[in-house]
Formats: sequence, structure tokens, C-alpha cells
Amino acid sequence: MILRAGDSGEPVKALQRDLNKLGSLLVVDGQFGSSTQNAVADAQAALGLPQKLEADDQLQAALAAAPDLFPALTAAGVTFIGLQEVGSAAAYEQVYRNPTWPTAISGITIGIGYDLQFVTAGQFRTDWDDRLPADALDRLAAVIGMIGSRDRLALVEGVSIPLASAVFVFASRSLRRYLDQTRVIYPTVDTLPVTRRTALVSLVYNRGPRLEDRDPDRQDRREMRAIRDLLAAGAVEQVADQFDSMARLWDPQVPGLVRRRHEEATLWRSGFAAVSVE
Repeated sequence: MILRAGDSGEPVKALQRDLNKLGSLLVVDGQFGSSTQNAVADAQAALGLPQKLEADDQLQAALAAAPDLFPALTAAGVTFIGLQEVGSAAAYEQVYRNPTWPTAISGITIGIGYDLQFVTAGQFRTDWDDRLPADALDRLAAVIGMIGSRDRLALVEGVSIPLASAVFVFASRSLRRYLDQTRVIYPTVDTLPVTRRTALVSLVYNRGPRLEDRDPDRQDRREMRAIRDLLAAGAVEQVADQFDSMARLWDPQVPGLVRRRHEEATLWRSGFAAVSVE
């Protein structure tokens, strides 16, 4: 069955799920719009297939046979966390394709939340050597291990990180490390369904694995400790309430993290379909 722009329904959802195996970061809404069209073109290029304006049987078969980039979370889990980080594939192209300096205390950041301040030169090369040209690698290496600045951002001006490369490193390298960090504070994470595992990794990817309060007056890690205790007690159904409660820490006028905590709670309660990634 050939799928093309304007089509909708379950066949398009299946196509979008399979495109997400390649890191397309699509919302699975069953609408073959411009985002899906762009993802189809990128997939055809990545798979060495003829460039067409449609998803033919050959492309769909190749996508169906493609493995997940990170089976521990599945393509749906990678997509959920990736969308929380960058918003959409289109937003990635507009905002994150080139290196950024997100905050005054951040390092120069590339791809999907890959902060060069917190990696070693060896780790950086392991993660990116097969994904970026030598000139880009050398320029980025000059700002590893440092807090960012306008001058350091200028050193890497013009370096471009394709979405496919960004998602590959995010899924196969970064998320693996964050799952390991999640295991340290939530040792039962691997016994949970993949939806709930994803919610915990999303939380740790965003906030880190520290359980001690940085601000005792706000008890800013209270809910993360409560999640640890609930998991240890086997009271897993109560964990979603702690994600919702954690939203108290952020100003409603800056809604990104408030929304993220509530979507993690929804994922915990209702699965990937409820957050439109499956």
C-alpha cells in the first residue's frame, strides 16, 4: 500500500512508528503531513532507496525490518525523550542543528542535549567519530570540558549536526549512559514496563541522578526520593503522582518543564499511545 501526503489513519501511524526507528522524532498522529514527508525523504536517503514523494512498499518493508536504535527503551521511548528535549524534528533543524550555548553555566551543546562541558575528549571521539567530518570533530574538540562563552561558541560557528546523527548518538550512546545512572537510584527500573522505564530515564536525563536537595527550603528532590521509596515498596501505581507533584518546582509562566513532568506522569499511567509516540 503506497502512502503519500494527505493520507491518514492507522497505516500512516504504522509508517510513523517505523520512521521513528531511524530517529525521525515524529508525533504518531496518523497524518501524512510535511513532517512525515520530510522523514520519508530522509529515510530513503539513509537506506539508499530512490527519492520519491511517497512511501512505497519497498521503503515500508525496509523500515519494518530496521532495528531499534536502543531496544531497552524502544523507538517510542527514544522519541518521547527526544521530543521532550527538542520539541520536534522541525525545531531541531531551526534551533539545534548548529551548536548552542543554552545557559551561562552550560558548555557548548550539540545534537540532543550533548553538553561538551561534561565529556572527555576520548568519550566525545567514541560517540561522534563515525558521525561527523574530521574538521567538525577537531573544532568541537577545542571546547570540550569548558563552560561556554560567546567566544567559544564562535569557534564552532557553522558546524552542522544532522538530525540522524544527533538521534543516533542520543539513542545509542547518551541514553545508555543515562539508563545506567537511572539504575543507580532506581535499581528496579529494568523490571518495569518500557513505558515506565522511559519515564524514569526521561526524568534523570533532565534532572540528573542526585537525590539530595540543592535547596532545602524547596526540598527540590523530595519527589525523586519518594519515587525511590515507592519503587522499593512495590507501590508502583503511586509513582505518577510524584511526577505531577514535581511540577511545583517550575514557574507556570515557563511551561516546558511543567508540561514535561505531567507528560511523564501520563506516560506512567497510560502508556506511549497517550503521549502520541505509539
